[in-house]
Amino acid sequence: MSETRTASPTPPSASNGDLRQAISRRQTLRAGAGFLALAALPVFKQHTPQPSANGTASVPFTAPVRSGRLEAFGRGSDHALWHNWQVSPNGAWSGWASLGGGVDQPTIGRNGDGRLEAFVVGNDHALWHNWQVSPSGSWSGWDSLGGWVNQPTIGHNKDGNLEAFVVGSDHALHHNVQSGRVWSGWASLGGWVAEPTIGHNADGRLEVFVVGSDKALHHNWQVSPGGAWSGWASLGGSVSQPTVGQNEDGRLEVFVVGSDRALWHNWRDGPDWSGWHSLGGWVDQPKVHRNADGRLEVFVVGSDKALWHNWQVAPSGAWSGWASLGGQCDKPAVARNGDGRLEVLVIGSDHALWHNWQSGGVWSGWASLGGWIDQLAVDVNA
Repeated sequence: MSETRTASPTPPSASNGDLRQAISRRQTLRAGAGFLALAALPVFKQHTPQPSANGTASVPFTAPVRSGRLEAFGRGSDHALWHNWQVSPNGAWSGWASLGGGVDQPTIGRNGDGRLEAFVVGNDHALWHNWQVSPSGSWSGWDSLGGWVNQPTIGHNKDGNLEAFVVGSDHALHHNVQSGRVWSGWASLGGWVAEPTIGHNADGRLEVFVVGSDKALHHNWQVSPGGAWSGWASLGGSVSQPTVGQNEDGRLEVFVVGSDRALWHNWRDGPDWSGWHSLGGWVDQPKVHRNADGRLEVFVVGSDKALWHNWQVAPSGAWSGWASLGGQCDKPAVARNGDGRLEVLVIGSDHALWHNWQSGGVWSGWASLGGWIDQLAVDVNA
């Protein structure tokens, strides 16, 4: 990034191996492989999990629940979408069940009435969706929203309707808006974009952040909740992998990986933005979530493949510096339990789903939820 870099904390690196060795062999995770090729999406029958090499069943990816029950969704070795949910808030997990299909890039939205809705890219490159027919209830089966899409992400409008954003074959950003149980069809917001992510302003307006062809961060926002869009504006920098959090006071804060592989952030400061500032480290796959007391906390994969975190010491305040949660992990996802505790889920080197949760001011340590997955995400039920 072009801005002057601040003094950085000690970057996550392999030199912290003694921390990782404190985790038992059973708990140690290793980085998962890349995404598998997409299977044919029209096959939407129920499928029994296939055992993996370690004897566990094929597994899915993750989403959180408003009852406080986390639910995980993911792509199994059969390329179907699988899910696994807490059977009670903060409680035990159900085990994996299949939602069928042949899917890629799953992401989850939560409807205004609390029903979860899964969105995936099919091998026809259309966007497909499957939704709970009642909050925490059974699932509808797959239906196509058409288009040629990549990198889907879902926003929640102030009126409770979902809005899907995708990169089209022309590299422009396209969106499709829900109105009750029907969808508007695809419309272009223009630009040349990659890696879209959604922020929700305090007044309910959606704001989209993307990486442009110049590697700078660009954004485009609703001028009123659910209304027209502003057009694209640049926030500068040389960035990748943007993720957005909302501070306790409602201000958005965006985090990116810089060209130096450090974590950089830029936050709303009145009508303007602060400019880029470095949080240091060597980072990959950043995710941000807000603690129950309003403090943001960022989770990244370090150069040693362990999970690292950095948190505000007070809401909207200074940052703690980097600390390791150990493990060897890939594709982290973060959710907040019904009692306010954060829980992070990752894919291990065995391709199982692993989780680690806050417990009385410390972290639990890694535990396995089994299965075999290669893509992951999280949301919360009603």
